[in-house]
Amino acid sequence: MAKKRKTYWLVRLRVICQTIFLVLFFYLFLQTVYHTINRTQGPVKLFFQIDPLLALNEWLASHTLERAMMLSAVTLVVTLLFGRWFCGWVCPFGAIHNLFTSLRGGPAKAKLEVGGYDSLQKLKYYVLGGLLAAGLAGVNIIGWLDPFSFLFRSLTTAVYPAFNRGIVVLFTWIYNVNPGVGPVRVTLVSEPVYEFLRGHVLAVQQPFYYGSMTIGVLFLLVIVLNFFRARFWCRYVCPLGALLGVVGQRPLIRLRMDAEECNDCRLCLQDCQGGAAQQNGKVVRAEWRPAECFFCLNCISDCPRDAVGIAAAGAKKDDTLVTLERDEVGIAAKAVKKGSAER
Repeated sequence: MAKKRKTYWLVRLRVICQTIFLVLFFYLFLQTVYHTINRTQGPVKLFFQIDPLLALNEWLASHTLERAMMLSAVTLVVTLLFGRWFCGWVCPFGAIHNLFTSLRGGPAKAKLEVGGYDSLQKLKYYVLGGLLAAGLAGVNIIGWLDPFSFLFRSLTTAVYPAFNRGIVVLFTWIYNVNPGVGPVRVTLVSEPVYEFLRGHVLAVQQPFYYGSMTIGVLFLLVIVLNFFRARFWCRYVCPLGALLGVVGQRPLIRLRMDAEECNDCRLCLQDCQGGAAQQNGKVVRAEWRPAECFFCLNCISDCPRDAVGIAAAGAKKDDTLVTLERDEVGIAAKAVKKGSAER
């Protein structure tokens, strides 16, 4: 029986980063809700300000750029270094897709069959082109499909109102029924919790928006599609991902596979989030598509022969491959000289 692979330490770090940014997004979202304590705190526009797609759209439409939107340049710089690292480590909508993708079942063989690059992934680049053309003509429709706008709109009009209503109904029922044993009643705990939620989470009045049902169904559909393809939205639809793919198609740091070590087991496709591996029939080619890679590094954890590593863009295929060993404490760089075995 094959030895179970250890999770690459950078994968754990990536999950921690995704969780932090997702919690931060939810926290900033709640700051925009009208609570009994009427205040708006924190940089509630942060995620929109680091979105280069919104910055580009603003510039195309008005030929001006708000100073705060300059933060999006940081996203572009990181993309030039690591490719679509933003999609795999920062984007809160991507973290949600990642979560539901991890819940999909089915045999590993089925995941291998759909884990590689699919030509339909080009669709998001056409979506990006259409949205930018509309923005250039003064028609602002990028907000329809920009991931932060889509997520915020879905939370505001559909998810949060349903959550708010469900919490109120639940705690009202507990208060009316007042279950418990003898003098120990559930309301002794539920009422302080409810009071906290009313002051910091729940809205003063039940929010209602026309079209919330339609938006909610679209949001649910986008989530459900993750069970058919890993991170479906990110692979096929997301215009921000397409923009970052264009900017980061030749990153300075990228994944590379050692063709001599690879035995074509294709296990690197099993948990690939972006469909970045160029699959030719049942053989995985030794080059990744950086424009599709989220730098999730799952392939490094899954590879049983340590054939996948992180390489500098200038490294030649037949010269040096830099890999990061998962079994070492910290970062251990291993230089593998091609042809050294023959000498």
